[in-house]
Amino acid sequence: MVEAITLVNDNLNNNTPGGTKLDINMSNRAYVLDSIDWGAVQSTRKTYKFINQIGVYVTGTTLESRDISIVGWVVGDTQDQLKTRKRFLNQFINPLQQISMLYNGYMITGIPDTTITYGKDEAENNEVMCKFMIDLFCPDPMFYTAVTKEAVLADWIPKFHFPLIIPKKKGIIMGLRSQSTIITVNNPGMLETGMTVKFYARGTVVNPSLTNIATQKKIQFAYTMQPGETLEVTTYTNRKAVRKYAGGTSVNAFNLIDFETNEFIQLQPGDNPLRYNAEDGVSNLEVNIQFKPQYLEVQE
Repeated sequence: MVEAITLVNDNLNNNTPGGTKLDINMSNRAYVLDSIDWGAVQSTRKTYKFINQIGVYVTGTTLESRDISIVGWVVGDTQDQLKTRKRFLNQFINPLQQISMLYNGYMITGIPDTTITYGKDEAENNEVMCKFMIDLFCPDPMFYTAVTKEAVLADWIPKFHFPLIIPKKKGIIMGLRSQSTIITVNNPGMLETGMTVKFYARGTVVNPSLTNIATQKKIQFAYTMQPGETLEVTTYTNRKAVRKYAGGTSVNAFNLIDFETNEFIQLQPGDNPLRYNAEDGVSNLEVNIQFKPQYLEVQE
């Protein structure tokens, strides 16, 4: 049974970092959750068959969108308070604006099908409470973890410790750079997912790359990075991007990709062995990976 959800409208910020939030739960005295229908994700299969064949061959399966319906009550101690809270709902639910829904550490994003819908008879719409309905169309039917997971491939091992004794004319080691260029990144989700990979150059780095050792697919640049530059690659299927950051500016960097060998690699469910490399200057390279696992269903 779902007892609480939070809706977030990023376009309606009201000077609030991260957008305006609407908490709907069973213990809320303002917006009370009645029920929620998560919908179901339909699949579409591509098939073919030969003459006299029994059954068909399945050549591919795609997943369709998801529709979510939320039913709740807006409550006020006075009629004026109820009107104020309804005005907030009127502004918050906008079919031209995207809504994110948070539930139990997961997030899904949708677009309202209509403006807010209220109850019509007196039992559902009176001086102190009013029933409301919100219908969301989710073009991406997957739930993502609300918190981004992160993995650092090239990192520094801290050596600073107490008690602190610094020998004269010798000094101490504050940290050591990890010698391993391989890391196993675990994707706990149900499906493969894209990621954001950041290559940061502490010195000159020639043609940096990131390779999935299991599949030999790689992200490959044909570019010499200068000290202080960052190359950022986003590999999510519906929003691929490549950016270069240098000197406080950001520019499109698709032209820096080596398209003969590059693939926007995905993280498969389970363990993914990854190796970073460069033709020269690999010791000057730092690599960071961020991703959000995907789930088809999350209700508990």
